[in-house]
Amino acid sequence: MVTRAETTALNGQFLVSMPGLRDGIFESSVVLICEHGPDGAMGFIVNKPTKFSVQEIFDQLNINSAERLDPSITVMSGGPVEPQRGFLLTNQPLCNDPVEVLNGLYLASNANVLAQSASALNRGDAIFVLGYSGWSEGQLEQEMTANAWLNVPWDADVIFQILPADRQRAALAQLGIDPIQLLQGVGHA
Repeated sequence: MVTRAETTALNGQFLVSMPGLRDGIFESSVVLICEHGPDGAMGFIVNKPTKFSVQEIFDQLNINSAERLDPSITVMSGGPVEPQRGFLLTNQPLCNDPVEVLNGLYLASNANVLAQSASALNRGDAIFVLGYSGWSEGQLEQEMTANAWLNVPWDADVIFQILPADRQRAALAQLGIDPIQLLQGVGHA
């Protein structure tokens, strides 16, 4: 027997915003869902660069590896919740006790791990995000029913090998969809 939680779990999915979603930060966004369950959902927008470089943020945090960072690497806006809080998403463990949030995706936010991340960031094996996206109990399910999002299985290459401006197209390509094909007001069968 399949429970409701099992049928609605979006862990490890990209949510690609549909054209009708015109909610500021979520418009034209790709969100990686790291946690989804009966109490709500949490994830990170992975295609919205900020005007800040990671080097600037690391300098402000007095992280000693800041000078080794490529100054062109931008901080991503992870979402509207706690926008002052930084997170590192990486495709490899950078410490002895990594937090693996999805198969092959590690999350860190403490200064010790950030200090060790310069090489991974420079190689494109990590992204640094400020803030996260969160949904309360039942909220994401309502948005899915209202066709605000299209879910696509997550693929590390979309985050770590594709430029932010091309991540939406790359995520949708997994389903054989070109973003131009998406229409507003899609109905239900």
